Amino acid sequence: MKIEVSLSDGQKLEAKFGDFVVTSDQNKTVGGDESHPEPFDYFLVSLPLCAGFFARKFCEERGISTEGLKITQSHTSDEADKYKKHFVLDVALPPTFPEKYKKAIIAAVNTCSVKRVIQAQPEFEVNVRVQSQD
Repeated sequence: MKIEVSLSDGQKLEAKFGDFVVTSDQNKTVGGDESHPEPFDYFLVSLPLCAGFFARKFCEERGISTEGLKITQSHTSDEADKYKKHFVLDVALPPTFPEKYKKAIIAAVNTCSVKRVIQAQPEFEVNVRVQSQD
């Protein structure tokens, strides 16, 4: 997938991919107007959204009600390294959720592709090029 980012007004950025445009902003202390989430916020929200998708699919495939099912994510930072995070996903199940599937829904949530990519420790490469003036 190709994602193209362009600069917009103030500190806003627009990421275009497929038929979608995602806009980010920054907080006021660095010149933004806080009208959209910051880029790191989009990163943080991608994990519980992905986990929620897999939890829902698990329930739907078994005819289990998803009413009241919630995913909550929290994280803490390592005191010595602010970039090292500990994430906790809390899956709140409806009272009618069958006991026999509790371990299985954890396994389903663990198949989240966002989580799996992070755990695989992706490699990054940054290239610079000068655009032609045509």
